[in-house]
Amino acid sequence: MHRPRHHSSSTRTKGLRLVAVAAALTFGIALTVRAGEPPAAVDPVFEVLQVDGRTSSGRITAIAPDRVAVTSADGQAHEIPLTALVKLSRENTRGRAAEGADVALPDGDRLMNVIVGPATDAAVEVHSYALGKMSVPLDSVLGLILTPPMDAEALDRLWERVRTQPRTSEVVWLGNGDRIAGTLLGVDDRLVKLQVQGKPMEIDRAGITAVGFDPALVSYPRPTTSYFEATLVDGTRLGLVDVKLDKGNVSAVTRFGRALRFPLADVVRLVPRTSAVDYLSERPVNGHSYVPYLGPVRPFRIDATVEGRPFQLGGRTYDRGLGAQSRTLIAYKLKPGDRRFQALVGVDDRAGPLGSVAFRVMVDGQSRFTTPPMTARDAPRPIDVDVTGAKLLILITEFGDRGDVRDFADWVEARVVR
Repeated sequence: MHRPRHHSSSTRTKGLRLVAVAAALTFGIALTVRAGEPPAAVDPVFEVLQVDGRTSSGRITAIAPDRVAVTSADGQAHEIPLTALVKLSRENTRGRAAEGADVALPDGDRLMNVIVGPATDAAVEVHSYALGKMSVPLDSVLGLILTPPMDAEALDRLWERVRTQPRTSEVVWLGNGDRIAGTLLGVDDRLVKLQVQGKPMEIDRAGITAVGFDPALVSYPRPTTSYFEATLVDGTRLGLVDVKLDKGNVSAVTRFGRALRFPLADVVRLVPRTSAVDYLSERPVNGHSYVPYLGPVRPFRIDATVEGRPFQLGGRTYDRGLGAQSRTLIAYKLKPGDRRFQALVGVDDRAGPLGSVAFRVMVDGQSRFTTPPMTARDAPRPIDVDVTGAKLLILITEFGDRGDVRDFADWVEARVVR
């Protein structure tokens, strides 16, 4: 029996979600995979990308509600308004550890490599290597990946299912590929307990890879003011408000209301979310078409490659953008105040040597940007097109030097500057 679909915590947790882990996984246990990691560098250097296309680099020395201070290598300090920034980023040399559970939150936020602890009827306790202990409201949780696959492609596909697969109840994904839907009654160190068609069912945790919650019951409101998205070295990404920098440590409050403090050296990407930048993956698509060549049908995807995996261009990964096959057209109606369209385009690294795609940008029926055929060996190309006063933006991918074999076209961080 499904629960009534509204957002009160008592109704959402009608079956009392007791998410727990065996005593052997208590918060005192360290993630031993990290024991051999070198300490993070002090005062990391970030690449700074501004909305006008200018780039620079330097060390972040202050963060305020409306600006960031960056000091360049020559000692010059620059205060940059948040509305002038696209992102501050640096290469991540550490990445995911080999063990630990993951917590999927809406809008691409996530907690990675955590120990999932006990839960009340309102929140689940987690212990993060990067962030320490925290309490996460169950209404903010989209899913728990309890046993991440070791294979990277299998893990990406599991994340895709947890985030995007339609469901109107809780769902348990099993290691053998089965999927069981029902009302979650509880999870302990050995069992996941469901109510399926009015009858209780107990499932051995050892055979479970993930638990997905009903997306319609998730409440994860965006801040009403400007905020930051911070990505950490372990892949964790969180929306943060009230961000401050003090003696190399960042203090902030998450979108789900929990105060955090962590070293700036653990941050690999800081993205201001302001009214100055609209990402196309968050705007409605006003028209699209795709004409397959001979292979399988691969419609465009939002915030994932056409295969449903994270974007990877030039050896770097990206969270946001549009993934398409060649012979794809995606159209957006522009808004008053839209000034520029920007993106980074290329053939995804995973396409291999066979993929070949040409990219084109049309504005009100006129071609404003075109690339020659590109492969995964080509460096990604930045796009910066004036759309002031225009009505319609169309993004087109076309055949390159052959058919559509592995034509994994990425429009990374496609955005409109206002």
